[in-house]
Order: sequence, then structure tokens, then C-alpha cells
Amino acid sequence: MGFELGSVNKKYNTGSETFRYSFHLTHDGNPIFYKAFDGSSTSQVLLGSDTFVIDNHYFVTGEPLYYNAGSGGSSINIDSSSPGVGGATTLPQKVYAIKIAENKFKVAAAATLAIAGSAINLTSVGIGTSHSFTAEKQNSKCIIALDNIIQSPIYKRVGSTTTLSSINDRIINVSDISIFKNYDLIQINNEIMRIQVIGFNGIPNQMLVDRSWMGTSLGSHSVGDTVQLVFGDYNIVKDVITFADVPFGGIKYTVGFTSSNVNITSNSFTALSDIFTTGSEVLLRSLTPPTPLVSNNNYFLIKNSANNYSFATSLDNANAGIAITLTNAGIGTNNLVYVDITNGSSFQGRSFIRSNYDGNIVIDDISQNFTGIAKTFTITSSGVNTTGITSDYGAILVNNIFQKPEVDYNFIGGTSTGITSVTFTGNSNAVAEAYSTSDVNANKLPRKGLIVSLANSEGYGYQPRYVGTGTAVVSGFGTITVALGYSGSGYRNGPTTYRIHVDGGNSTTGAAGTFTVINGNIDKIFMNTPGVGYTWTNVPKITFDAPIAYDDIQLISSSTGIGASASIVVGSGLSITSFQLNNIGYGYTVGEQLRIAGIPTVTGIGTTFANAIFTVQQTRDDKFTGWVFGKLQVLDDFSAEFDGVKTTFTITENGIPLSIEKIVGSPIDLSDVLLIFINDVLQKPNSAYTFDGGTQVTFAEPPVAGSSLQILFYRGTDADISTATALSTLKIGDGVTILRNPNQIIPIEQSERIVRAIVSRDTVQTNIYRGQGISQATSPLRPIVWCPQQEDLFVDGVKISKSRSEYEAKVKPTTNIIKNISTSDSIFYADGGSLVFSKTEDPNTTSFDIQIIDSNKDNTGFGITTFIKPVETVSSVSVVGDEGVITGVGTTSQGLQFNFFIPLNSPLRDAPFGNTTITGIATGDYFVISRSSIGNGVTALSQDRSSTIGIATQFLDGVYQVSSISPVGTGLSMRVHVNVATNHGLDFSGLGSGGGNVYGQYSWAKFTSSRTAGLAFTCNPLNGLTGISTAPQIIRTTILSTDYS
Repeated sequence: MGFELGSVNKKYNTGSETFRYSFHLTHDGNPIFYKAFDGSSTSQVLLGSDTFVIDNHYFVTGEPLYYNAGSGGSSINIDSSSPGVGGATTLPQKVYAIKIAENKFKVAAAATLAIAGSAINLTSVGIGTSHSFTAEKQNSKCIIALDNIIQSPIYKRVGSTTTLSSINDRIINVSDISIFKNYDLIQINNEIMRIQVIGFNGIPNQMLVDRSWMGTSLGSHSVGDTVQLVFGDYNIVKDVITFADVPFGGIKYTVGFTSSNVNITSNSFTALSDIFTTGSEVLLRSLTPPTPLVSNNNYFLIKNSANNYSFATSLDNANAGIAITLTNAGIGTNNLVYVDITNGSSFQGRSFIRSNYDGNIVIDDISQNFTGIAKTFTITSSGVNTTGITSDYGAILVNNIFQKPEVDYNFIGGTSTGITSVTFTGNSNAVAEAYSTSDVNANKLPRKGLIVSLANSEGYGYQPRYVGTGTAVVSGFGTITVALGYSGSGYRNGPTTYRIHVDGGNSTTGAAGTFTVINGNIDKIFMNTPGVGYTWTNVPKITFDAPIAYDDIQLISSSTGIGASASIVVGSGLSITSFQLNNIGYGYTVGEQLRIAGIPTVTGIGTTFANAIFTVQQTRDDKFTGWVFGKLQVLDDFSAEFDGVKTTFTITENGIPLSIEKIVGSPIDLSDVLLIFINDVLQKPNSAYTFDGGTQVTFAEPPVAGSSLQILFYRGTDADISTATALSTLKIGDGVTILRNPNQIIPIEQSERIVRAIVSRDTVQTNIYRGQGISQATSPLRPIVWCPQQEDLFVDGVKISKSRSEYEAKVKPTTNIIKNISTSDSIFYADGGSLVFSKTEDPNTTSFDIQIIDSNKDNTGFGITTFIKPVETVSSVSVVGDEGVITGVGTTSQGLQFNFFIPLNSPLRDAPFGNTTITGIATGDYFVISRSSIGNGVTALSQDRSSTIGIATQFLDGVYQVSSISPVGTGLSMRVHVNVATNHGLDFSGLGSGGGNVYGQYSWAKFTSSRTAGLAFTCNPLNGLTGISTAPQIIRTTILSTDYS
């Protein structure tokens, strides 16, 4: 559901509410998470039915609630024998909702009792009118956006803790202050505080803090309590959201003045700024402000003259010129924070309801583990490993930018490991996945320790960049040489060829040359083309190439930083006069010192040389936030249809229109169940787009061509919602005709229309119809007939094919096993098919599910409980393998050798099918020989000769195991050695080998999975290929795509 902020005109910080941090959250005027009621009212506390009556309570069955009788109130009385209350006579503080209706609910003592409908029995009403129920996990149930930027709820950084040594009002001492800095947020028990000053009063490990921050209550704390570093933009307590900073879209100014600028005689102060006017509201920040002013309070200003002002307690007093009387000037610097009020920040927020909030978590900060290279990070919540969220998606933000599930990241792991991790995609979608250790910006992965600013000690003894000079010397033959005048400065060796340019001279053939450098100076000159026709009377001008700029100079760290570089300018004083970062690098820490390499130094400078030291002053890390609020279904991207004109689009999943509907009477607003991002910006429902259910979404403005899109459907938990494909037999381009009702004469039958769009599961949009048979009557119902599209058509300018998916072949890749599968095997060998299983679709299928089926199993005992169905499904399987011809055969006393070759016309050699030019079979693998034309039967043995692998009953056709492999000649084919029984009687001497010789075919496929337990499957390779033909089959569970490009 969407909600609004309870502020004036839905704006932040208008003239009457500057610097407001906290706002009430409502939906249609109703609080969402906090429900107050009159606990003494028998119309709200129904004793006879043990029911509470609160309009739009939004609670779901099993949801934890916190009951409070309010200030001065007395709790509602209950039957002490109610299930789970343990003899209590008053309503417990924590209860669980049992939803009866949108305005009625009961409560239970445990979640299991709530689900079972076993409510607490109410015996009498309480005392007081301010009783309340409050839901939990508010922060993980919402998405909040300011100015279309998604905000982060409060979250923790695991390991960033210390212990409390003492606390005295706003002054606290901790055991280790090094992990904190000014304006950080910390949490002690349930109270959040903001650090104002680190090392307060000059005392190490002492801080001055703002108490009860982010909407939390002032708490009591003890020595030894944990002090936790937290981050985030907002926190929700009851029905109030509190932001870490003032949410306002205007420009914020900070103006300072010191105690010496305060005149207590005139009750005024001077400031070097003229941005204030009478009535300007400011926030005062000061350690010791002028008396009686209070730090962090708001005041209004009176402008006395240019740069001179007084304080007032209210806007009315400021306009009336009534100043606050100052009794002393305070101590030190005072800062006035002022916002130039224009328009308030835009706001949008949504709360996501589902039947079970157990999976709602706020993920701990993982940014401290970012490197710019690492992709996978373990997810914890409050330091505890998480499970069961791999099929959910929530909000994962990097630098407050929403990361697209299945595009930018995936969750991996689950209940089997007890750990869930997040893996960022990085460059895995590139043609060749690769990652740079020097430029992490190219890796598309979260980064850490990026340099923001550097200090430079300038150094001494570096060569400035000066161009060398020379003079042309004309010979008696009309050629020229060059006499070096000044050898220049700052020349670097490298890939650049330095050239000599010869201008003028009216030569017959122009001259040109090059030069080399050493130690930053020009060394040797080479006139590669001395020219022809030069004269002494018209000597040409010689120009040398300038030294290449000191660009992309590496900044060398002896610590953790990598990849930073800068453009550097060396002045005539031999020191660095300016620099500009080119690559901010990664992995740097504040205070880290860097040196430069690659700039020539002045020859002979000796001990007066001083390295330029670059000191890292400030770094930044990519910010991470994550929380899980339910399942998000990734819908198809239709951005290819964006053209700057079209506004209405059909929602599909896997190409099939998806109709989203709600049960009649449900309070769900369907416009809120879609999360639509255009160019990574969350679109606001009923403003940027409208969606009332069905299959179509309409934007207020047509999306521009080239804009990116992700659209997600919030489905809560699997039990909360079901989806149905929209009119699976009817598609765009079909014809529909509305007939007359057989019991009526009019309205008469209509003419055929053409379907333009599938609007919802039971609604279509057609071309505009102005023919006969139109009626406003909704009853009686009229029959409709449809005619599948017979010809290709253009509908709304788009070509619509007459083809239908139900007419397409349903082909599942299949192969036979060639080796028995035990109950614990994770690798299965088959007679081939690796190509069709994984490389005949676009994109290629790297992982898939299979079924192993033994259709020839003896069915004796079928129908009794002990019968085991010979079918097993195995998930996440990959396959390798190939096939080709045998171009050579040899024998030993105990073995055979086959030359495997992949034919030049084999599709395996094509790039889309793997670009495989040589077999990938390895020692220990199993393969099949078929269509052989030599030999008369042989017994194949295992790699260690301990068991029989197969028996060839016709020629050499059968199953073998590789005992060793070796390349043949230049490596275009591979010699595969196998063990066979001795006394085989085979002799292939005299047979040719190599190209043009074919003695049979080979094939193999190796399926790999994570299977650890299952059924046993057996095959019969002892009867040649005949035995393999009846072996259990491996079948891919997904249908083969028929539109491979």
C-alpha cells in the first residue's frame, strides 16, 4: 500500500516547519503500523466475541503485535485459562493477530495459536482511551523514496562495536572510539544517538552525543553495554518516520560567527553573509552558544542592517522586531544552518503486506568487505546468518541505487547451508567475463577505499617538461644533419617515438628524423631521411617533439591501495605545482602515503632530491543497504517498445501476458504492487503511471526510446497470491465476433473485430468498432466466438505473426546412460547429446534440470507401497562432451588406440556451438564407439583393468573408458588409449590414419550435478549397442527452444 506524510501540503519544511525530521505515516488518512483505540469502549472491545474493532487495521493472522494500555490506563482483563497465557489475567504485552475482517481482529498468545484460530478470551474492558497495538519490523516492510531516490532504513555494521565505559547525560565514554567519527549514528540498547564531538573536552574515548535520535526514546544504560555503529536514512517507530537529516529539496547554507562577533549591548551579531532576511528560520549549532540560546534549537532572525542580525523566538516576534536579550557572548564558533525554501522534496512510500513476516529482515552492512573485485558476500541480520530468502527479493541498494534482481545480483545458498549470500553480477554478462585489478570502475562491482582527496608535499628535483632545440647543418650534397643545442627536459622513454620536424628550405626531398632520450634529456639524433636539395642560403628550421605530458602517472602505495594515477605538472622550481587525479583507484585508507614513478629527476641533484609524497586525506566506499520484505516476481522488460509516443504496455512473464487481479473487497491497491524503475528511478504509482489490475500499465508520459526498464511484481509470500495467464488461447491478431443472445432478437450479431491487446484475464481490446450490434446492456450475456489469426497482420504498426506457441514442437533433449548410476553418484555418463542439451538455444543453457527414467524397469510389484517408481529429478546439471570420427586405430597386447577427430564441417567448430576444434575427453571418461567397420568384437576393461566396462558384439561398437590420452602430430586430433582383454586377436597394422580415413564414430557426454543421494540406475553395456539402446534415459525437463537464431 502507498502512504503519505502528515505534513503541510505534503511538503517538507514549509515556512512553519523548517528542520522537521519526523512525520506521521498514513494510508488514506489511516496510520499503518500503530493503531490507537479506546480500551474502555465496549464498541471497540467486544467481550462476547473476544474481538477488537479498529477500522483498516492492516494486520494479518499470525503477525506479532505489541499492546500498550497507554499513560494512566489499565490493561484489558482476560481469562487466565486462555490458551498460552500462562495464567495471566491481563492482556499480554506481545500478542499475535487473528484477522477476522478489515476492521476486526482477535489476538492470540502465540503465532501457532493465532494460525489455529485459538484466541485469548477477553473478560472486561480496560481503563483509558489511549490503548494501542503496534506492529513490528516497520523498517523492513517499506520502501521510502525522497526525490525519487530510495532511502535506507537503519542498519548495523557487524564488528563495528565497542563497550560503554560511562554515560552522563550527553557525555559518554567508550572503550574504543577509533571506529567512530563526528555525526555517526550509534545505538545503545534501543536508543539511537548521534555523535556531535569525538574526543570531547580533549579526553580520548569521550564523545558528546545527541540523545534519543531517529525517533527512539531516551533510555537508561549501564557500563559494559554494547555501543553499535549504525547507518541509514530513516527509522520508523509506531506510526512516525524520522529521517537522519532534514528531508528538503532546497539549498542548505551554513553560516558561522564567533563569540567576538556578538554584541550583548545591542543583542545582535555580525556574520559575513547577507543571505538572511527578517523572518529567516535557522538552526543553531554550537558547543557553547550565547546565553540564553540553546544548541540545536530553531530561531528566527531579525535583519538590523547589512550582515547584522538579532535572534527572535518566533516568526511573529521577528517581524515585530522583538529580539532575544543576550546575557553573554558564548565561547567559540557558532553555526547557523539555513535552508533556502523553494519547493519541498518529493516523497513516495509503500508498505508491503504479506501473510508471514518471519522472512522480513534488514541486512547488515557488508560494504566493509567490498574490494571492487569480490562478487559474493555472506548476508547476516544483526550478526546472524540468514536462510530461506534465496527465492525472495527485497531492496538491495548500492549508493542508494536500486539493484535489479537477476540482472545486478542474485541470492544464493539457503536452508541446506544455513547461509545466504548475495552475488553481484559484475561483468558476467559480458562476452568474456574479466575483471581488472587496476581499474575497478570497469568491473561493475561494489568498491571500497576510493580516493576523494590527496595532499601533496610537492617534492624537489623533478624535471619540468621543456622542448629541446637544434640547428640544421646543410652538407655539400644538399642533405642535412642536426646539431643539438638544448637537450630539453622531462623526456620519458616509452612507446612514443620522438620525431624531428624539418620546416622550410625549399628542398627537392624533405628531411625527417627521430631521436632517443636518456635520463629525461635528448640523447641521440637520427636523420632517417636527410633530404635532397637543401642550400646554405635557405637553412630549414628544426623542431623537436615536446616531451609527452606527465599524464596517468602511477601513484605507488606500499600499503593496500591499488590503481590510482594522476596528471602532474612540474614547475620551474623542480617541484610539483599541480596535479589532477585520473584514476581514483581502490583499497586506500586515510593517511596512506603514495609516491610517484615515471617522472625523470634532475641529473646530479644528489641528496637534495626529495620525493613528492601524496597523502590520502579522504576516501569513500560504495554504500550498501539491503532489506527483504517479500517475494518479488521479475517481469519481462518491454523497454524495446519505448519510442517516445506509446504510453500503454502489456505486462508479460516469459512472453506470456500476466493478469494481476485482487479478490473483491480486498483493501489492496493494485497500483502499489508493481515496482517500476525507468533509468533506475522508481516511478510513483498514480502519478508516473496508472495500473488498476489486468495486463496493461499506462504511463503519464511516453517513455523515451533507449530508456532502461525493470518491472517487478510484489507477491508477498507464495501463499498470498496466485497468478493466471491471460486468455492463453486468444492472442493479438485473432478475430472475435459478438453474437446475439439466442433468446433475443436484438441486439443483432456484430461483425468481426481484430484483437489489439490482452487487457486482463477476461478482457481484450479490439479495433474501434462502429458497426451493428452495439448495446449498453450488461445482461443477458451474449456469446462470443473467436477465429485464430490466419495471416500475418500489422496491428498498431507492429507485424503480428500468425504463428502460435501451441503449434510449436515440444522437444526435450534425451540421451541414454552408458555407465551405471549409484545412489550417491553426482556424475553421469551418456552416449552423447551435449550439444543439444546446452548449446542449441540463444542464449546457451549452462545449467538445467534433468529426469533420469528407466522405462524398461521390471514393473513387478507396481501398485504396492514398496514399489519404487524408476524416475528421479536432478537439479542444476551441467554437461560437457563432443562427438566426431575415428581416423586411426592401433593395438597393443592389452589395449587399443583410437585417433579422435572433429570433422571440419562439424557444427561443434562453429562459434555459437562452442568453437570446439579438438575433443575435450579426459582420462577416466567413458565414451561410445558406433558405426565402426573393423574388428570382430572386444572386451573393454576399466582404467585399472579391474572390471569389465563393455563388450563390443559387432565390430568395435561399444562402451570404453579412457586410460590415457596424447595428441597426434600437430594436435589436430587426439589419440585415446583404452584397456581391453588380452588375447583379443586384433591386428590393424597396415591401416592408414589421418584425414580421409574414417573407421567409425565416437561420442560422449558427461553430466555433472551436486546430487548426493537418489535412486540407482543400471544399464547393460555387455551386449554392445543393443544393450545400451534399452538403458535408462537422461531427459532435460525443459522444452527445447525452436527459434534459435
